[in-house]
Amino acid sequence: MEDCIILEKIRNIPRTIKAELMDDEMKKEVLQLEMNRLDEMIPLVNQAVNDAFEEEEQIVIIRDASKYYEEDTVETLTLRNEAGQIVGEEIFDEEELEDLKDDPDVYFMSDNFVTYNSLSTPGQKQHFVIESPGREFLTDEKLEDCVKSLVVSLPSTDANNYIKDYYQLTDEDIIDTVIVGFTPK
Repeated sequence: MEDCIILEKIRNIPRTIKAELMDDEMKKEVLQLEMNRLDEMIPLVNQAVNDAFEEEEQIVIIRDASKYYEEDTVETLTLRNEAGQIVGEEIFDEEELEDLKDDPDVYFMSDNFVTYNSLSTPGQKQHFVIESPGREFLTDEKLEDCVKSLVVSLPSTDANNYIKDYYQLTDEDIIDTVIVGFTPK
C-alpha cells in the first residue's frame, strides 16, 4: 500500500518525532478549528490545510523545533483584500526587511509581517491566507515519487494546540506540527 511507503519516508525525515495517518475524529476537529478562524475580526483562511484535506489521506507530523533551521522561516502568510490582492505579507529576508524599514508606504505589524499602505483601501474587507510551505519545508527528498499528489500544510494556532493536546504534549515540548495531505498512486 503506497500510504505506508510515504508514511515510512516521512517517519525517516530528520526532526520527525511522530508521523501517523489522521483518524476521522482528528480530521473533523482540525477542520472545525480552521473553519472557526473565518469568524475572526480579520478572517484567516488556511488554504494549505484546505488543500491538504482535499487529498485522499492526511498525515499528522510532530517535529522537533528545539533548533532554528532556515527552512522554518518559509513565507506562508499573506494579508489579502476582497479582490485577492496581497496587501501584506511575511518576509524573512533580512536585506529586504531592512530596505522596507525606510519605506513610508510600509507598516510593520510584527518583526516579519508588513502591510503596504498604498494597497489598502479604507473599509475594504481583508483576510489572512496561509499557503503551503511546499515539500521542501519537510525534506529535500522527493516525496512526490510515491504518491499521485501531495500538499504540505501548517495548522493555525488552535489546530496546532489541539494536535499537541491530542498527543498529550505540553508547552514545554519544543515541537511544531505539520499536516501532509496525499493521494496514493
